[in-house]
Amino acid sequence: MRVSAIIIATRSALEAGSALSATAVGAIRQTLESFRKLGIRQVAIVDGRDAEQLRDRLALHELPELDVRVIANHSWKTLSGSAVLLAREWIQTGSRCLIVRGERPLALEHLRGILELAIAQPESDAVIGVSLAGAAEPGTDVRVSLVHESDTDLMCVEALGEDLANAEAVYTGHALVSPAILDSLMSVSNPTLEHGLIALAKNGRVLAHTMNEWAWGSKHRIDIADKVTALLDSKRQERYVLLNPGPVNTSPVVKSALVHHDVCHRDSVFSELMVSMTNRLRRIFRGTPHHTVVTITGSGTAAMEAALASTVPADGKILIIDNGAFGARLVEVATVHDMNIVHMRYDWGECVSIDDVENAFAQHPDIAVVAMIHHETSVGLLNPVGEVGALCKKHDALLVVDAVSSLGAEDIDVVRDNIDVCYASANKCLHAVSGASFMCIAPRVWERVQSLVPRSYYLDLRRYRKYMDELAQTPFTPAVSIYFALDAACAEFLADGHEARFEMYRSRNKQLRDGLSELGMTSFTRSGMESNSIVTCKLPDGVGYTELYDAVKARGVILYGCKGVLADRYMQIANMGYLSHDAIEEFLAILADEIAQLRASKAAALSDRSSRERLQARS
Repeated sequence: MRVSAIIIATRSALEAGSALSATAVGAIRQTLESFRKLGIRQVAIVDGRDAEQLRDRLALHELPELDVRVIANHSWKTLSGSAVLLAREWIQTGSRCLIVRGERPLALEHLRGILELAIAQPESDAVIGVSLAGAAEPGTDVRVSLVHESDTDLMCVEALGEDLANAEAVYTGHALVSPAILDSLMSVSNPTLEHGLIALAKNGRVLAHTMNEWAWGSKHRIDIADKVTALLDSKRQERYVLLNPGPVNTSPVVKSALVHHDVCHRDSVFSELMVSMTNRLRRIFRGTPHHTVVTITGSGTAAMEAALASTVPADGKILIIDNGAFGARLVEVATVHDMNIVHMRYDWGECVSIDDVENAFAQHPDIAVVAMIHHETSVGLLNPVGEVGALCKKHDALLVVDAVSSLGAEDIDVVRDNIDVCYASANKCLHAVSGASFMCIAPRVWERVQSLVPRSYYLDLRRYRKYMDELAQTPFTPAVSIYFALDAACAEFLADGHEARFEMYRSRNKQLRDGLSELGMTSFTRSGMESNSIVTCKLPDGVGYTELYDAVKARGVILYGCKGVLADRYMQIANMGYLSHDAIEEFLAILADEIAQLRASKAAALSDRSSRERLQARS
């Protein structure tokens, strides 16, 4: 079996992103020595802007047995699959190609095991290396689900992915592949190698060579919490615990991401940030590699308007499901653009009936788009996007979902729920800062909207897609610093994982609801569809919102008032953002104390007035 090799070294030989690291260069040189021992002669190394310097420092003249070519990747397409495609001829010319990660330590016996397994099983599409030990860095490593092939001792890859649940192993980054991988890699604009392996695992036969232990290496970590705290202490602005539904409290890592070297939004450095951020967002939305993620500098309402203005045809109707303030805002936006609206209006806090949606399709077969809010923040209620998505699929209508205050806290899946356009914003349950919104768009949307007459210049999604696909940039000047912070917040989310974040929100919300209930501040709704990120609760008896807000703010906590019909009787308390159980417990104690003081003050004032009235009556 003729084997060539590709080392993916794009930026991996850089230390702090700016200088070639002697350690990293040495690791790649060691990998080349391993290839020599394994009898591999044809090698490609794909590096970034420092390819020439890397070539010189590798001292390739000392390895005359190897035919090594160092390829410079000057594109913004720097993900591992794109690096592989730059060296595709090494895959096309041989029967097998060994692909390894330059930044990960190599075990010679492990690579030899991969080769021997492929020789023994030549019909396999790929053989990958997996470690049965735990991941070195949760949220960044690709997980693998394995199954025993019947009547053999072979381990086959059943599935692999960054967010795969119930996985037994972790992908080490090394694979021996056939040319079959190229088609799946070329179907994605900027793929990872794992995109190709996922396709092979679904359609073919991928074997796993397993190890019980694997030396992952370690990254140097910088403790920034103290530095961020010191910087904030120098500010004159007061510190508050935000219990409003966005903007939210952010972690020291997210705050620190706002401080960075100056970046031009038309430079490849910004494109690399966009690739990182949109890939992370795609995972949070649970989209496929073929879903498009675009970002807009603007609040969630900017994304709302972009979604509607870009998808609703002039000769079609939009069904808007409205049971709160933000459902009403969908109607306002559609009205501004003179759309043909089918308005399904419920009272605030009333649950959506799927039968009503089905009846709307029966009465209006020309409904082209359905738009709804997942978490109606104004009342704290979750709406059944999955059931509505199934109806939209049945009737071939696009589903647009507002996940502004649910993404990151509630179970939403754009594929499972048949959501075509799902948008959200940075400053709520993803724990980033305000000013950026984004959306995940299904592939089938583009063929439907391509011929529509634009309703907006700034908010035309087709323009955003073009810039993302061709440049990994935005069509207009973005809020660059906010994007750095959003990327950091997404990394924090993925390090925790979906289920852990969901459980965190459930736990914090229960703590908050239980504490408020003890104070007599009962929930506005009790439908079982309440969200896990906010409580819409009754104001304490005898206490007004404004006086309670002022009293609690003086103690360092910000609350939130209700909108519309709820404004006089209810208030909202959110458990979004970077927030601990201790902070919630402290807030509940402050709240109880201030309510008692306000009531005591009112009782004293009432007693004084009664005394004065009695004195006046005697005189």
